[in-house]
Amino acid sequence: MNSMSKSRKPNELANRFAGLNDPSMGDERERDVVLRAYTFGSVVAIYVFFALGLLFAVIGAGLWTVPIVLGSGVIGFAVSSYCKREGLDFASATARVAPKRLVLSQIIGAVFVILWLVAIVFHQTAGHPLIDVGLGTMIAGSSSTSLITGAAVGALIALALMLVARQRKIKQARIEAARADEIEDVD
Repeated sequence: MNSMSKSRKPNELANRFAGLNDPSMGDERERDVVLRAYTFGSVVAIYVFFALGLLFAVIGAGLWTVPIVLGSGVIGFAVSSYCKREGLDFASATARVAPKRLVLSQIIGAVFVILWLVAIVFHQTAGHPLIDVGLGTMIAGSSSTSLITGAAVGALIALALMLVARQRKIKQARIEAARADEIEDVD
């Protein structure tokens, strides 16, 4: 068994799990439409996870919303690892995202995260959720207020640093792609 077949094996399982080899995929055009639909569904699912995390934080679920928000990242990890096993540099591929779309998605994501953190910090500092529906507990004189506030500030700083690192990686990938295009033009 060569290394290529070993590296393909995880994606064969992923392909079966996702139904990529299923007769329902149809011909090439139908398969393309189905895959685009799956992509759209994944993007919608990410925003639904964010919205649910925000909603539950606002009504008092507080830190219990962390798994909901972090769960939205599973899609990104799955896509990245799939591409890696196929030999595709996902960072370079995403570097070709249209700048307007990239900025819009980053702004939407940042707004969700900031509002989510504000709802959690408010609940911890004020002792009650923004909208009390009886889900959360009243927190009287919480000793964890400074911890929660510090974690929220740390999360915002980490978000900013990740954004800067991502922008640098995108810029580097675009430069490498331009160099590769120049080499192809010369050949």
